[in-house]
Amino acid sequence: MVCAAFSALAAGWALSAAVLEGIAVLPAETFLPGPPSGQFLGDGNHASQALDGQPMQGFSAIVREDSDSFFVLSDNGFGSRENSPDYLLRIYSISPEFRTVEGGSGRIWVNGFINLHDPGRRIGFPLISDRQTYGNAADGIPVDPAIKTRHLLTGADLDPESFIQAPDGSFWIGDEFGPFLVHVDASGKVLESPFQLNGLHSQGNPRGLVATLPRTKGFEGLAISSDGNFLFPMLEGAVNGHQHLYIYRFDIQERRFDNANAGEPTYRYALEPEATAIGDFTLANDTTGLIIERDSGQGDTAKFKKVFRVDLGASDDDNVVSKTEIADLLNIDDPHDLDGDGDTVFRFPFWTIEGIVVIDRETIGIVNDNNYPTGQGRNPGKPEDTEFILLRVEPLW
Repeated sequence: MVCAAFSALAAGWALSAAVLEGIAVLPAETFLPGPPSGQFLGDGNHASQALDGQPMQGFSAIVREDSDSFFVLSDNGFGSRENSPDYLLRIYSISPEFRTVEGGSGRIWVNGFINLHDPGRRIGFPLISDRQTYGNAADGIPVDPAIKTRHLLTGADLDPESFIQAPDGSFWIGDEFGPFLVHVDASGKVLESPFQLNGLHSQGNPRGLVATLPRTKGFEGLAISSDGNFLFPMLEGAVNGHQHLYIYRFDIQERRFDNANAGEPTYRYALEPEATAIGDFTLANDTTGLIIERDSGQGDTAKFKKVFRVDLGASDDDNVVSKTEIADLLNIDDPHDLDGDGDTVFRFPFWTIEGIVVIDRETIGIVNDNNYPTGQGRNPGKPEDTEFILLRVEPLW
């Protein structure tokens, strides 16, 4: 299990590059109970008819559950509001049995899931569960009774891209459609109206506000302070007319952003020229953070997938944080060939790499978003597996 991976680490070894210490895989064709999904995928996306149940895919964030298990957040499903109205938004519990130098099956075990749901109508705008049919009435496809009666949230309602678990066991979720901060309890029930920063509105946002942010460029990262009092949501894209990506601060006790408006972030972040987006942001302690940067390539077209350590305590006069590269995900040392491909260099060439978690001072975990069924990073023509890797890196603090 997880702990077995760490005993293999040689204490004090000088590190010149990130080293693969463990890998576990969840097959692409992993389905869990739920209403039929994928009915709006269309032709040419591997699935030409309704899928039997819910695919366990699209992991957009990860947090520790306990010593051996993790919570992973599923995104909006198949890539857009239009093709994901029958995809259920869920938090999954998983236990990876990493393949390491000491052994291990390399499998990811599924412990269960939490459905996001809104029985109290806290979201505040019309949901799929309020409709009779998924799309226009003319399409004739009725909303599944389970979605309606249980007020389940779907990929046409929200696009969850980041999350944390608070000390009280509840979850805070960063959404891209609003973008919103959404608060749910341990059962996935929405507790209060989503929080939105003044002047921060994604294109096509469900409240019909004037856009200041491109579509799907909302809260891609979400970190929490070590005392559990503050959230730090980070945008994937730049606010109109601005150069940097913004990190804001949200006071959990006061239920408000410390920022007066979208143009006044707490921190600014400079994206590398080769990158098109971030994949995730998390905090290792009060000032040390980790950010994934990526291009939009996959497979052989992937050229830039990196992890940077940031220091929130070291910023310039414009609050641009300092950063240091700690891992090139397309050039990872694999001295024990843990993936079994006959090569001592391991590549993580996925289009979207959206989950990062701190294991200890020198170990991080990273999981890809497999974009089921269209991801083509490893094997073109086949749906992408979900891979969870452990990397040894230079000391984070």
